[in-house]
Amino acid sequence: MAELLNIGISGLKAQQAALSVTGHNITNAGTEGYSRQQVSFNENNPQFKAGNWIGSGVNVNSVRRVYDQFLTEQLRRDTSTFNEFDTLATNAEQIDSLLADPGTGIQPGLERMFGALQSTVDDPSSLPAREVLISEANGLADRFSSINDRLVEQNEVINGQMEVIAGQVSTIAESIAELNEQIQFATASAQGTEPSDLLDQRDQLLKELSELVEVNVSEQDDSVINVFIGNGQALVIGNDFNELYTDQGAQDPGRSDLYFRKGDTIQNITDQLQGGQLGGILDFREQVLDPTINGLGRIALVISQTFNEQHQKGIDYNGLKGERFFEDINAPAKTYQRILGDRNNADPDDRLISIHITDAGALSTSDYRLEFPGPDDFTYRVIRESDGEVLETSALSGEFPDSIEIDGFEIRFEGGSFQQGDDFLIQPTRNESANVEVNITRAEQVALASPISTDAAIGNNGSGIITQGEVYDVDTPYLSQEGELNPPILIRFTSPNRYDVLDNSDPGNPIPLFPPLMNQVYTPGISNSILPIDEGKTAFTSFGGYLPAAPTYQAPPPAATVNAGNGFFPERIGISFTNPESGQSFSQPILTTPYQASAREIAASLSQREGVEAVARTTVELTDFTSDPNPFLNLGVSLNGIELTDSLGPNQNKYDPGYPEQVPDPITPDFLADRINASRDMQDLGIVARSDGVTLTVIALNGDDLSFDVTGDPGDGFSISNGQDIQLRETGAAPATELNEFSGFDFTNGGPYTYEFDVPGQGVFNIEMTGNYTSGNDLLAGFRTELERAGFSFSGNLDVAINERGEVSFQPRLPVNGTGPNGSNKIAMGGQVKVVVDPNYSLDIAPPGNNLFPEQPVGEDVHFGYQVEISGLAAAGDEFSVNFNQDGTSDSRNGISLAALQSEDTVAGNTSYSESYARLVETLGSVTSRAQINRDSSEVLLRNSQNAVSSTSGVNLDEEAAALIQYELAYNASAQVIQVARQIFDTLIGTFR
Repeated sequence: MAELLNIGISGLKAQQAALSVTGHNITNAGTEGYSRQQVSFNENNPQFKAGNWIGSGVNVNSVRRVYDQFLTEQLRRDTSTFNEFDTLATNAEQIDSLLADPGTGIQPGLERMFGALQSTVDDPSSLPAREVLISEANGLADRFSSINDRLVEQNEVINGQMEVIAGQVSTIAESIAELNEQIQFATASAQGTEPSDLLDQRDQLLKELSELVEVNVSEQDDSVINVFIGNGQALVIGNDFNELYTDQGAQDPGRSDLYFRKGDTIQNITDQLQGGQLGGILDFREQVLDPTINGLGRIALVISQTFNEQHQKGIDYNGLKGERFFEDINAPAKTYQRILGDRNNADPDDRLISIHITDAGALSTSDYRLEFPGPDDFTYRVIRESDGEVLETSALSGEFPDSIEIDGFEIRFEGGSFQQGDDFLIQPTRNESANVEVNITRAEQVALASPISTDAAIGNNGSGIITQGEVYDVDTPYLSQEGELNPPILIRFTSPNRYDVLDNSDPGNPIPLFPPLMNQVYTPGISNSILPIDEGKTAFTSFGGYLPAAPTYQAPPPAATVNAGNGFFPERIGISFTNPESGQSFSQPILTTPYQASAREIAASLSQREGVEAVARTTVELTDFTSDPNPFLNLGVSLNGIELTDSLGPNQNKYDPGYPEQVPDPITPDFLADRINASRDMQDLGIVARSDGVTLTVIALNGDDLSFDVTGDPGDGFSISNGQDIQLRETGAAPATELNEFSGFDFTNGGPYTYEFDVPGQGVFNIEMTGNYTSGNDLLAGFRTELERAGFSFSGNLDVAINERGEVSFQPRLPVNGTGPNGSNKIAMGGQVKVVVDPNYSLDIAPPGNNLFPEQPVGEDVHFGYQVEISGLAAAGDEFSVNFNQDGTSDSRNGISLAALQSEDTVAGNTSYSESYARLVETLGSVTSRAQINRDSSEVLLRNSQNAVSSTSGVNLDEEAAALIQYELAYNASAQVIQVARQIFDTLIGTFR
């Protein structure tokens, strides 16, 4: 009877437990992450009675959750994958719509600007059309800036998202660690039985964590798990957790990086994380945001550089050289922003590096890394981030500045204490779309015209035709001067198949060029390029004439004759050859120029060296001709021993017919020019002259010294110079209005107004303008005063001038006057040497340098910067001229070249502006579409995983209701067993009463 009662009681308890578990399942049917639980029964041990084993009831063996580890892990992986693609697609869609939208995209702005440009080409004299062009160019710049602002905002948004998600990851990690501790305690307390509800809570946290980042989970004893992210970083180890947080990027302070903190150890794991929302954000930044910003920046740089280069090849409405249409892409502030030093670089933080764009069309859209890997402080390498390729490994020379050029940009090391372990991020195109600004502000500044014009002489006998010419490089001496060719040229045919190219500065007396271009071959019947192309040769030009401190006095006879020297000191010149294949350099013996040697003698010595051709020419300017207010003697001028102010009879044979017979008082530049050009002795010496009425320019074509002997009253004379202006460069604030020679300027407002200039043979000097000058004369005098205080040596007086652009220049001019009745003043001026070296040859000046070449001479390409072609049949005596174009109003040849840029392959050598932008939009659309497809497919996989988990672990209310009825019936039946046992017991008790 007792056994029957115990059996009933065991059944009652077992079914009661089953009812409780079923009820628990039902009530948690809507709880996310809940796994249904099952009761497992086990019969009690039977008893052996009367030769039989008699059962003794039931007990609850376990209550376990229905759980499939494989399915749960698959759900986590699918959750991480879906959230990664969903985050990537959501962010990419915003950028895709931004770039493709006609209202915000670049393409409509390009079309509007080039449409306005075509209108100006059609009507170049229309200032309103030019105004529209400037307006549309500003509109294009605004579009670039607007898109860049949105991209920068998006970057800030994802920085914030990363910070929030990193905080959530750390919070979840802390909760998992706490649950680990609770599960460990509960399992130990229950003698190994796992707490199902706590395990469900932990699995749910792991699922939430996988939404944020991909995780790897490993289980250890006592149901405790370890959670890893990235490349094995332990987020949770047992009861301990570590922190994930964001901070300023080590290389790019505008980008948040993800850091993993374990105790006192901090590790940047940005590049190691993947999956989940964090992985999607990082994918978006790498695959969409960075390429888009860099791609836009590259297009902006190419537009600015190519448009500027072509615009500067033209002249504007007023005949001035074209300025940059857009702002300079290599302005100093921009060059330093393109490289960022790692914040972990060792102190002192004094490295100065700039990045200069040399060829925007050759740029990639990648960032680069400059690192100093050791084993010393000089070795560095440049790595392209997009493909990890090491582009260059080299070492600093030890002298600054140092530079290297790769992928369309130049890295300039300007100073600082570089050390092993230094790391720098180079971003040649990043944020350049924000820097697009239109430089010109007035319609007159639009340079639509070409600076050259060509013409054929009316009396030509042949059928030769000359083209209008094409300008391809304005950085040559031939196109350097404002408003003129330097010099204008005359093409004179000496036979049907030979021609000379002459300096036509004085149309009445053309002279050979410097260096000369004579006896050139012409092929009749085809189109001939008349001027030389760039053959890789390099030209080095010496300083030119040296002004002595004062003229040399010549006492009257019987005193000995005194010769004035040209002032050239000995200089040691070296010629080197570098083998282009091996890189080895070979130096020729040093050439030392003699003291006071003429330019012609120096050129002859240099021309004997291998790979060298040198020519010489001497040029001086005479100006400021004066006459003594109390005349007694007439001004007498001799040049190289030949008197130019003599009076001759009708039978003279010194001058050509038509020479000016009467000597004017005062002497004029025109008179001296005519006398020199008519002098047969001067013709034999190769000396010619030209005058503009104010300045007399005297040229010795062979480079001989020009020696002047001046007699007359002390007030009779002129000023002499070598004719070379020294330009002042703005290094501070630019004046609000362009300076000119006719009005003053107040330098006390704004500023500082600082300038620098190079003095041949002396170095670089600086001045600062601080005064208020009320007139143009006062302004020129103010500059003159500051220049005189600058610290360089000069002779005579400083002649300061301001050109049409407001650019300031000066040159020293030495007064040379008569000495009265006794003696004379002499002065000799040396010439310039132009050294042309073959490819791979270089010219060096061995220290100490002197007053002929600079210590570090800089060569220039040997070409004109423009080309003209002549076709047809030419006859001897035919002439063609190339002059500066005086018609900047109605000429649109440069405008046509500007318009042609719209369709030229200027980006990466194979795409135009529009095509490059279309490719950028297409690539972005492809990434977006791929992300959307991956999101949709991963969503299906996630749904399948969720369904699989739900079918295995989820609560089915129908099943639970059936189980509830089942357990209720069993419970009632067990109660009946107890009731029967009670009745039997009552019967037994009644029997004994």
